[in-house]
Formats: sequence, structure tokens, C-alpha cells
Amino acid sequence: MATLLHMSFRVRDPQRSAALYAELLGGTLTDPGPILRPAGVKSIAFGQGRRGPLADMMEFWPQDKHWQHGGFAASNPTHHEPFGHAAFATDKSYEELQAIAQKHGVVIRQEERGLRTLVPVIYDYDGNFLEFFPATT
Repeated sequence: MATLLHMSFRVRDPQRSAALYAELLGGTLTDPGPILRPAGVKSIAFGQGRRGPLADMMEFWPQDKHWQHGGFAASNPTHHEPFGHAAFATDKSYEELQAIAQKHGVVIRQEERGLRTLVPVIYDYDGNFLEFFPATT
């Protein structure tokens, strides 16, 4: 069985996105390391954080950079539309998530996902979205 260590999103403003996700997920800003730091990548650690330094992390990459053949290369942000999606189990209420979304100026909606209850979905600054399923699901 594979284990998810971390995920990355290309965004317009890595610092702003990292702050939003850190608050939503109860995470902390963390140093992305000597390879990613110079490129402007920001990262957060969240979750249990017990599996090693690359586990339970999200990276937010500048929109104009991507990894190619062992190094950074310039990308054309108008060539593709950034998109990412992640789902989390949470104990936070809709009201708590809504307050965070409002604080950061992003959209939150309750959407059907085939459960007996609606699921809070937050759309970030760049069109990525996060689903927050009840921790008891």
C-alpha cells in the first residue's frame, strides 16, 4: 500500500495560500528546504507529522515555476490553468470553516457528496478546492 507524503499546488501567491491552508488544516508554516526555498515555494506541515520530514506536508509553488529534469524551469502561467483538489477529515464545524474562509476572502459552499449531510467545500484563490468530510465518516 502506498502512503501519501505530501502534495503540491501551483498558485499565484504561495505565501497567501500557505497561510490559508495552515489555518484551515491546523498546520504550521515550515521551511520547504534548500532546494525549494530559493524558488519561492512555501510549505505547511499538518496532520500527525509522525512519518518523517516529508510526510503530512503541502507545498505551494509559484505559478511561473515547475520542476523539469532535476531542476526548476520557467513555465507559462497562461498555458494551463492551475488546479488541485484535496479532501480532509475534520472535526471543525461548518461555522468554524466559514469564519476562516471569510477571514481569508475565499468561497465556501456546502455541496452534496453522496453522504447524509452536505460537505463544506472551500475554493481557494486559484480555483483549487478542499473538501472537509466529518471525521466520523
